[in-house]
Amino acid sequence: MKNTQLYPFERNKYYYGMLLSVENFNAEQKYMNDKRRLVNRLVNGCGVVSGLSVVRINEQTISLESGMAIDSTGREIIVPNPVTKKLSMLKGYESAMSSGKNAYVYLCMEYSEGEKGRGYDLASDSGDTAHDKIRESYDLYLTSAEPEDDIDPVRSLYENSETVFSDDHVRIRHIIQKFANALSEIELRVEIETFTKQFVSFSYDIQLICMTCEGEDSSVLSVRFDEMLNEKTGKYILVYKLNTNNVTDAEAVAAIDPSTFTISYDKQPSDGTISGCCSTFVISGDITDAMFRSYYERDMDTVLRTSLGSRLYLARIDLVNAGETAVIECIHNVPFSQYVINSALQNALLRTSCMGLPGDIINDRSTAAGGREPMKASDKDVASGICRIDLSDGSLKNKVFYSEEIIHGLGLGSVTIVLGIVSGNSTVYGDTEIFKDDAPPVKLAAKLDPSKGSFVIGALSTATIMNDFLEVKWTAIRDVDETMNEKNEMKILIKPSSLVLKPRESRYLDAVCSNMANKTVRWSVVPETGGNIDSNGLYSAPSTEGVYEVVAQSAVYPDVKASVMVVVRE
Repeated sequence: MKNTQLYPFERNKYYYGMLLSVENFNAEQKYMNDKRRLVNRLVNGCGVVSGLSVVRINEQTISLESGMAIDSTGREIIVPNPVTKKLSMLKGYESAMSSGKNAYVYLCMEYSEGEKGRGYDLASDSGDTAHDKIRESYDLYLTSAEPEDDIDPVRSLYENSETVFSDDHVRIRHIIQKFANALSEIELRVEIETFTKQFVSFSYDIQLICMTCEGEDSSVLSVRFDEMLNEKTGKYILVYKLNTNNVTDAEAVAAIDPSTFTISYDKQPSDGTISGCCSTFVISGDITDAMFRSYYERDMDTVLRTSLGSRLYLARIDLVNAGETAVIECIHNVPFSQYVINSALQNALLRTSCMGLPGDIINDRSTAAGGREPMKASDKDVASGICRIDLSDGSLKNKVFYSEEIIHGLGLGSVTIVLGIVSGNSTVYGDTEIFKDDAPPVKLAAKLDPSKGSFVIGALSTATIMNDFLEVKWTAIRDVDETMNEKNEMKILIKPSSLVLKPRESRYLDAVCSNMANKTVRWSVVPETGGNIDSNGLYSAPSTEGVYEVVAQSAVYPDVKASVMVVVRE
């Protein structure tokens, strides 16, 4: 059971008169098992094949439905009948709870086997009995250990992901595509998963290398999130649009600046350290071909060694403290999309994709974990959320309360803000005097700052309010005229705008193209003896001091160009 070395393969060579021993029969079984398990590992993969749903029975008990899975060694695990287990009786419960991360635990499964049956040992003089069967089974256990970022073998083929922050309250992951073309638009996804009832807010900056984003400083991307501005679902996705530079065979990196990180729980600042970076490899060819080559260029021993020992996570069980114990709040099945997709399911996904229906069903973690649709950081027309305004200073008549600054996520410029008071299961828009019994007596207004892409909500009490807080639902709608104004003239901006170098020193220049479908540029130096610059924008100064001009010209629109002056001196 513990043997994980599957090859080299050896099988029996039978001949007339051969004396068959126990070793021969064991070798026969091992040959068949190892061949099948190797195919399972390399062709099918590791994960749930069918069933194995985890259901909450009561506050302390779960039920595992029948089904099949394949572990990281290629061994089949069968659960023939539903099984009911009390959480506290599962292996690993005490260690998982004593780790301090008792907001949730993971239910995992592993292969096991044991001897059974009785047979007479005819070779023994005493007539001893021995076990003559091996029963293949499984064990369930709990753990608080987080999986590796590349646990999903399908996603790791086309995406790079990294967990940049994790504690008892929240986990933040960065995801970016594995390959990209030069001068193309890609997405950086920030996945946020919260585990407690506290509202999480955080912010940090990302330094971009060989990539740019919209804004005054296009090399810095600011990430901002406040859970109080959204419906609390426990799973959120922020999507940021980035543009790769005009480079080839280079790595474009999004690296976090740890010094800019702040995090709060229920508006109370907390300590924490964030770190990490995600990168995409910029190529000139077809991305599908690059992914294909990357997959088949992997060494088999490396693939097997990497997948070996991976846990099979069946469920994440969210817990609530109840004195000396913890009770089950909810269960998320297969939280890390460890599924084995068979040919029938692949054909179904292909057909639905051709019909225009969503095809990425199994591998969408936000769907598998009961998440919500991604919140776009830009390039959309409508955004919404819920803002909570505290009334801790009193709620007498004619008193004004203000919310904190809210980033609506539609970018800069003019938007229309619609406000409504949330009261129970209803939301009241407009004058609350009309529905006196359904909403607190307040008047609402919003002050928009188009230069920052944010707004502040103000609430004026028209009578004494008994509530401790107000919940205001807001909807931001991008103005049509503002959308039309975004179509400005084509232009190129070179960064940095000026440069001072020593003789023979090198520096990358970045050409940012605006409002151009084709963003290919040609670099040149005036005069030609003023150094060299390659297609990726790497400028190398000459050995002679002087002032030289570096020009970036659009390959499709020759009239569109820009230049910077380079001073070369000791």
